[in-house]
Amino acid sequence: MTRRSRRGSAIGIAALGVAFALALWAPIPTTGNAELARVRDEVTERFPGWRITRASASWENAFTVVASCAGREIGFQVVPEHGLPVGDAWVQPNDEFSRQRLAEVSDHHRYLVWFQHPLRERQLSCRAEMARSMRHTGPTFRWNVD
Repeated sequence: MTRRSRRGSAIGIAALGVAFALALWAPIPTTGNAELARVRDEVTERFPGWRITRASASWENAFTVVASCAGREIGFQVVPEHGLPVGDAWVQPNDEFSRQRLAEVSDHHRYLVWFQHPLRERQLSCRAEMARSMRHTGPTFRWNVD
């Protein structure tokens, strides 16, 4: 009787281990994220020609975005609302290069903010970024055109 109960215990523990491993490694099915899609659309609209290399949900309803243009990247977080009206968002850059580019498309002269209904459309196209860099670095800079 003890042999059978030990075998049953071992099988039970093994089954529990398999179930636990499956729960850890199996992908969690999700539905579409409408807010993330809206952020992607906003970035595409403000940065025409730039390729979004990564966009994902992060902390407290914020989103992390990385966009690239000919090998140069900007990284930032889009934080909807948090003291702003519904539909507006704070934009927080990851570095100085990103901050400078985001300042050009910000809807406020002092803060990095995107309004749902801006008074003026602001864009920074990939072509404009390449032209500006060519003026500063000259034709010797090698662009990695995607």
